[in-house]
Amino acid sequence: MLLVSHGTDGDVLPFVGLGRSLARRGHSVTVLTHAPYADVVGRAGLDFVAIDTEEEYERQLADTTGLLAGRAPGRWLEFYRRNDLFGQTLAEFRALCERHVPGETVLIGRHTSAVSVLMAAARLGAPAAWVAVSPVQVMGEAGARLLYATTLRAGLAEVAESAGLGRDWAAHEAAPRLEVGLWPRWFDDAGARSPARVRLTGFPLADDQPRPLDPAVVELLAERPALVSGGTGRMMHPRFYEVAVQACREMDRPALLVVRHRDLVPHPLPERMRWVPALPFHAVLPQVGVLLHHGGVGTLARALAAGTPQVILAHGVDRPDNAERLAALRLARWLPVEAWEPDAVAALLADASPGAAPDPGDGLAGAATAMEELLHAPLAVPTPLPEPSGPAAPGRRTALLRLLEARR
Repeated sequence: MLLVSHGTDGDVLPFVGLGRSLARRGHSVTVLTHAPYADVVGRAGLDFVAIDTEEEYERQLADTTGLLAGRAPGRWLEFYRRNDLFGQTLAEFRALCERHVPGETVLIGRHTSAVSVLMAAARLGAPAAWVAVSPVQVMGEAGARLLYATTLRAGLAEVAESAGLGRDWAAHEAAPRLEVGLWPRWFDDAGARSPARVRLTGFPLADDQPRPLDPAVVELLAERPALVSGGTGRMMHPRFYEVAVQACREMDRPALLVVRHRDLVPHPLPERMRWVPALPFHAVLPQVGVLLHHGGVGTLARALAAGTPQVILAHGVDRPDNAERLAALRLARWLPVEAWEPDAVAALLADASPGAAPDPGDGLAGAATAMEELLHAPLAVPTPLPEPSGPAAPGRRTALLRLLEARR
């Protein structure tokens, strides 16, 4: 089982959890993802391949802030070029091909972004699946394929040619054999519904690795503070943490800010507020009074499991859609960015209640079963290929490419 994921915790941890479920069933599992997740993947007992370096990953995260501004498609080509994502796609493809065992391998990629999985499936005749972590990933597929067909077409054609597929191989026309959605049917029914081809398995709840708590955090948890988190990335509205802190201060409520990047946190923080870079949410959320967050699926699913009241300040990507679904089910309160005022947020915090969530499902077990079924599907005919040519974007010199070149 070869898994490829890109993004932050909400995108990567479900793949680690899926890999762990597959390993428990006796499969050999390799996760290809960003360098900082090496320890997480290792603790899960899985093989790990870095698709970048830690420095490259942090530069890419910092660059994502511009993707929320404006609608010009050209910004995506600039983002791909600056971060050499075409070269990364080729490196992923080569790593997948190197680890493929005919008749025994399933290729599993993050929905929409894992073009390398589709390329490797075409090259090898292996079954491929895309796994989405939120409904918007599926709903946005048409827009992504339009980008592949226009703005990113030339760059992807270079990658396909270097992979031996030929420049005529089109990413926008390729499709996985299976699409899985890691959310339950009731969450899907609360908004725009996913196509029937998408197999829904339930929330993954993959962030369950233990982590010790600082004594100061334990002391603050005794006051049942508000927990504030905008996820582990940087694709955030710049006012998110500022408004959150002001709202908690207006209520004179203690707050625990869980933010990976310290520079995003207002400084200095008021008394009875504390910043930490990370916490085990599965252990901490049952001990807080309310969760004020950005609307990421992994965060909201863990809060539902813990029975923690939620207030969501949603902006960008899938977050407003996620928030609207929970609000329609009366499982959370939320505000769009134009309504982000401290007094309005404070009023929602004071009135927040958890609601009775339906069964979240066992997303990891269901997804693992779906991947195993692909092993028994008829194999496609692999594409005969010449020796791969050099990298499509020679500027990227990641550890992965150096290793693969040395092996060749």
